[in-house]
Formats: sequence, structure tokens, C-alpha cells
Amino acid sequence: MEEAGHVAPTLALLFVLTCILIGIATQYFLSFVPVPYTALLFVFGLGIGLFQAVPHGADAFTETLKLWMGMDPHLLLLIFLPTIGFSKAIGQEPHLLRKNWGQILTLAWPGVVVSFLLIGVFAKYFLPYNWTWPQALLFGAMLAATDPVAVVAVLQSVGASEKLTNVIDGESLVNDGSSLVIFLVLQQFVQGYSLSAGEIVVSFVHLALLGAAIGLGFGLVTSFWLACIFNNPCLEIVLTFGAAYACYFVSEELAGASGLLAVVVMGFSMSVLGGRQITD
Repeated sequence: MEEAGHVAPTLALLFVLTCILIGIATQYFLSFVPVPYTALLFVFGLGIGLFQAVPHGADAFTETLKLWMGMDPHLLLLIFLPTIGFSKAIGQEPHLLRKNWGQILTLAWPGVVVSFLLIGVFAKYFLPYNWTWPQALLFGAMLAATDPVAVVAVLQSVGASEKLTNVIDGESLVNDGSSLVIFLVLQQFVQGYSLSAGEIVVSFVHLALLGAAIGLGFGLVTSFWLACIFNNPCLEIVLTFGAAYACYFVSEELAGASGLLAVVVMGFSMSVLGGRQITD
């Protein structure tokens, strides 16, 4: 029951229910629209946000949005990020990963560097904010990572080659980690710290390579452990996702490295080693 000045916690379910209904309706009734499903969801989500900026009588829906917007954003990030990064990585086809590693890494590291430099130059000279170079480059690092959900959906719908889809999808996973590493290094300059060239290299190595090494280690151990389990799907699923969260925590909190890069490498390694096989 809702008291005066107090919002019932169960009202938070209204937002979840609304999102599910919008997703179902979009997939069922708007399948004929020549726009990717994810792009339509983005438009509807934007509409929900703008809906709160105009006067209306839907007080219950306003309150359910306030409940979600009042949550700590880090909580939502830490709940979903490790599993999303890991599940996308482990779902990659092993034989395609072995063939496309070079292209994926080229796009995910040199490609992201070129992207964030170009965005930083644009922000420095064309945006009216008078940013310093560290601030402009930090902005570039924020936008350098691409999200190919809509692109991959289109490629799959038109029957594009699996290799192209795998390169784009795999690169998007790695570039999330690489752009985050660049962001964390530049953030120190924006906060006023002065780093030498050697310290920048050490910071990059620490964030990227240590995170990747931790992910590889978790991938090897988890794959070996799964190989010792037979006909117990519940244990296998719990172990897999528990290991993903543990990998993120160890890398991010204990080692001070990139947790996202760690879970992505863990997923890739388990895909290649066959550790993604769960009992049917």
C-alpha cells in the first residue's frame, strides 16, 4: 500500500512491464518497418525520456521512472556489465575467432586510437566549450567505442557472411575495453595528475595486459572445471556466471586492471577452448 509521500517499491515493476510490452509490440506489429529492431527500441526509449519533460497525468509511470533513475548507476553497471561482456564473448564461433584475431585486434586497438584522436581534434577546434587537449581527448575516448547491435542485426537479416559479422561483433567487444583503458589514462590528466611517457606506458600495460591475463587465467580454470562436471547443467551455469563476476571483481577491484577487458578475454578463451559447452 502506498502512503503519502512514499512510493510503493512494487511500482518499479511498471517500468519493467512497460519495456517488455514495448519490445513485444515492436517485434510483432512493426516487423514490416525497414528499420532495425534495436533502433526502434532506441527511439521508443528516447520517447519515454522526453515524455517526462512535458506535463501529463500519468503519475504512476512518473513515479516508477523516478525509482529507477534514483538507483546508483554503478549498481546497474556492475549487475549487467560482467555478464553482458562475457556472454557476448563466449558466444563467438571458435573457428571464426581463430581466423579473425588479427583483424579484430587491429580494429579494436589502432582503430580506436585513430577514432578517439579524430574525435578529440574535432571537439577541440569545432565545439564551443574551450576544452583543453586532455578534456577533448577524454571526450574522444568516451565516443570511440562503437556499439554494432543494429549493424549486426541488419547483417544477419540480409544474410551477410559470418566472417564479417564475427569481425564486427568481436571488435566491438574488444574496443569497449580498449577505449575504457584510454579513458582511464586520460582521466588522470584531466584530474590534474602529471604522467611521464614511461608512466603512461606502465598504466596502459597494467590496465590492458594485466586485465587480459586475469581473464585468460579465469577462462582456463573455468574451462578445466567445466570439463570435470558431467550432466549437471545447473552447476555448470552457476559456475560459469559466478566465474565471470569473480573475474571482473578480481581484475577491477583487487588488481586495479580493466574488468571489462578481463571478462571479454575470459569469454573468448572459453569459446576457443571449448569451455562454453554446457550440458543440454
